[in-house]
Amino acid sequence: MEQIAAEEITSFDTSMDLLCRRRDLVLVVPGALICLRSLYQRAALRGVLSQLRYVILREEDYVVGTMEEKLRDVVRAAGNLPGVRVIVIYLSCLDILVRLDFADIEARLSAETGCVVRCFFRGPLAKADAMPHETAEDILRSLPPEETCIEADISLPPPMSDIAGAADFLRAADTANVLVTPSGCRSPIARMDMTRERRDVYAALPAAEDYIFGMEETIRTQVEELAEGAAFQKLNLLGSPVPAFMGMQEEFILENLSSCGCKGKFFPTSGFQDAVTGIAAASLSLVWEAAADWGTTSSCVYVLGWSEMLVGACAQFAAAEDFFAKRGYRMHIAGRDVLSERPVLAWCVSAAGLPAADWLHDTYDIPVLQTLPLGAQGKAAWERTAAKMLGRTYRANAAQETAGSKSYGRNSERILLIGDPIASRAIVCVLRAYGYCDIRCAAYAWTDETAELYRRAAGREEILCFQTREELEPLWNAADIVVADPAFCIVFGEKRLLPLPTGYLSGRDAVCADGGVLGAAFRRALAAFLGIQGGGDTSKKLK
Repeated sequence: MEQIAAEEITSFDTSMDLLCRRRDLVLVVPGALICLRSLYQRAALRGVLSQLRYVILREEDYVVGTMEEKLRDVVRAAGNLPGVRVIVIYLSCLDILVRLDFADIEARLSAETGCVVRCFFRGPLAKADAMPHETAEDILRSLPPEETCIEADISLPPPMSDIAGAADFLRAADTANVLVTPSGCRSPIARMDMTRERRDVYAALPAAEDYIFGMEETIRTQVEELAEGAAFQKLNLLGSPVPAFMGMQEEFILENLSSCGCKGKFFPTSGFQDAVTGIAAASLSLVWEAAADWGTTSSCVYVLGWSEMLVGACAQFAAAEDFFAKRGYRMHIAGRDVLSERPVLAWCVSAAGLPAADWLHDTYDIPVLQTLPLGAQGKAAWERTAAKMLGRTYRANAAQETAGSKSYGRNSERILLIGDPIASRAIVCVLRAYGYCDIRCAAYAWTDETAELYRRAAGREEILCFQTREELEPLWNAADIVVADPAFCIVFGEKRLLPLPTGYLSGRDAVCADGGVLGAAFRRALAAFLGIQGGGDTSKKLK
């Protein structure tokens, strides 16, 4: 078992780095989302994003055999990029496991595209494979001299995977998260999607033969050793692409943990879904499990859909926690706190909390709050709604009663908001109060499941759920101002930006103590923006 800690990329002599030194070479990457995330980060650091193309795949594509045709389609499209003469298919562990006809892929696609198409076997399964494979140096030596340079747009950054999302979400005390992954899957978490203070994430270490004969015995031994040797009361086992494809028997791995004085729980993350869907599934699972022990009385409020990487620091909810405490309620954050009581209110702070909130509403008739207290008007509306749902009377203070009483002229500038619909709704309310009426909302949905969560969170409000650059580009180009993670500017170019960075796209470097849509950093940026555009000092109104 290996403890995973945050680390930085310090070496730039990997096979990918070597291949991308040729400016006429494009790298086509299939595999799970967690694989793509790692390679995109490295390409960004090297400044070679225009040479990277990835294949968006589902887990079932490897099961029913549609993966190969999707791969071929992306290779054909890459062959049309200006300046490309070489296409290297950067194979993942699953591609090696399913044993595609690599020779046919190379021959047919070389003929179709007019480019040199080669397959490169990467990752721990390539090293464990009995067949010999060419190195990056071997491939480079076999290519004709470089003559051109690729000119191409940059693809959207792959977001956090469900594995990284679940690992970030599950933060209960005396609990460890154990990732069952080949070494490559650990890299994006350690190098991008894990905050630096975490010391509760581990990786089980399968042996090479485990990918042939099964990894259950190896993982079980390591999990039990961790339970016996550390002061953990619970172990969360997180899946990944290869174990999921191999049909890992998690019950066998966890069945003896109780004899070690520890509880075990399996979360079936696959690496193909994004963090929103992963956190949504994990939240619902925790609530289901906790409900079996609930009584009939309670004085707590559940915060659902939170993770630091996805939503921002817990500090942004301090005022809300104080509001509940003054009315006799304790605030419990799912994933961090013990869910020991049936809640009287479910507060969704992101779309990832909706499945658990909807289940609580349908099963126990618990009201669901889907707004955020941003700005004076937004805070007053949030407090009024929360108090009503709790059956309490509410009276706004004098500052809240007069908030927004000043009339601002209609502003014709077009604003594009990219983010979680619950956060966007709060921002829209503030912007409209200051005269901005032409506002469009969009959300980056890696899968159909995430798009459905976003649409449910948006309700009747219009939202574009996009997956590719081409889907968002018209809205981006039409906007005068964009409220979004700065990572989008890397793709589309500079734009007048009100920055709202999140770990979901930009990794841990976007997470700070005063981060989040309710955090001090965004409130300061929004106040400065409105102060310039709307006239007058707005900082007090946003506190």
